[in-house]
Amino acid sequence: MKRYRLLLPSHSVPWHAALLVVCAAGLGACAADSSPTGVKPDTANAVPADTMPLRHYAQLRGRYIGAATGTVLTMPGDSGTKLRAIVTREFDMLWTGRFMKMDYLRPIRLAYNYTDADSVVAFGKRNGMVVRGHTLVWHSQVPAWVTSGNYPADTLRAILRDHIEQVMIHFKGKLAAWDVVNEAMGDDGTIRSTLWFGSLGPDYIEQAFRWARAADPDVPLYYNDYGIETINAKSNAVHALLSDLKAKGVPIDGIGFQYHYEAQSAPTADQVVPNFARFAALGLKIQITEADLRVRVQNGIASPADLQLQAAAYREMVNACLRTVNCNAIEIEGIYDGQAWVPDPTTWGAPVLFDVFMRPKPAYYAVKAALAGN
Repeated sequence: MKRYRLLLPSHSVPWHAALLVVCAAGLGACAADSSPTGVKPDTANAVPADTMPLRHYAQLRGRYIGAATGTVLTMPGDSGTKLRAIVTREFDMLWTGRFMKMDYLRPIRLAYNYTDADSVVAFGKRNGMVVRGHTLVWHSQVPAWVTSGNYPADTLRAILRDHIEQVMIHFKGKLAAWDVVNEAMGDDGTIRSTLWFGSLGPDYIEQAFRWARAADPDVPLYYNDYGIETINAKSNAVHALLSDLKAKGVPIDGIGFQYHYEAQSAPTADQVVPNFARFAALGLKIQITEADLRVRVQNGIASPADLQLQAAAYREMVNACLRTVNCNAIEIEGIYDGQAWVPDPTTWGAPVLFDVFMRPKPAYYAVKAALAGN
């Protein structure tokens, strides 16, 4: 519908004469007693605001929409209360941040610290959410008693096996997935040189999955990594690794794509879908596990243009999952910009769906529109 602006000449033409011209032109129904101050906007047919949460649309598409909680569940005051309200309203999948990593769960060899991880699992259950386990085997956040222990290979193998078995048994029946092995592949497409690889050899990956499955026969087991969303040298190497393991009967159920990018260089759905498809062809479920699409910031603030660019990148990411039948979850790396991880916060930031004031950003509405099919 065209909108017209009524321009009155400077000479003495009565306003009602001009209004009659408008009425005669058919631009609107004019009552006999119309006056400029009496005209009211038509709100009877206004499109209502979409107040449905993200999880509603994700469930309609057969997907989970999730976020990392970190310390949000223990954050005090009004900020903590507001964040927990956002989490329970918008998301139906959680991962615990650091609470399930080895150094946090097992600060000393003979003791496990499950308190905070258990609180996340309980919070999820109370609020109709599932929880991902992250992660059993990683080269980072290994406790000092392991890294400085100078253990022989057999002892180190026993330590890792015991850790996997004890943790899996503790959370048995409570989780929707486990990242068993995290970031085992180097950026150059070779197995990353780590404590585990150096002492146990490349077979540690196979052994970790077999130990995990023996401890819990039912929970889906995932390999998780970054920089593998498109077809490139690293994703080729991961594909070859998982293909070989599947051929050996190793119990791997899925693969997690971390999706850490600068928004301006994030891949499009067309670039991601063919890569997802070849992993799906191995019989693997696919999840986006730690997504953040950061933009340039100045004093922590991103420009409106960059926030729109970010929104477009998030929409492409969601569409890549929706176009892949085997993709069943999209998880964001944090809940709001004040909590989310970025590698260089002085230059890059604002990586997730809610801003530092906990308000939804253009990226939030882009994710919602994509999930809603708009």
